Amino acid sequence: MYKCGKCNVEMEEEFDIQMKYQDIDLPEAEGLRCSVCGIEFLEESVVVDELNGSETMLESK
Repeated sequence: MYKCGKCNVEMEEEFDIQMKYQDIDLPEAEGLRCSVCGIEFLEESVVVDELNGSETMLESK
């Protein structure tokens, strides 16, 4: 399990991480959140599989 570097507590797996690209709200994603300070991180698979494709599509418009 991952720990928050600031708070030194275990990060919690969440399924409601808010994402935005420029001014566009994207669907919520799976990631990790610190229960103390609230910092959020996305899973690598979400970034590689989902965000890269969305970014490419949005940039082509």
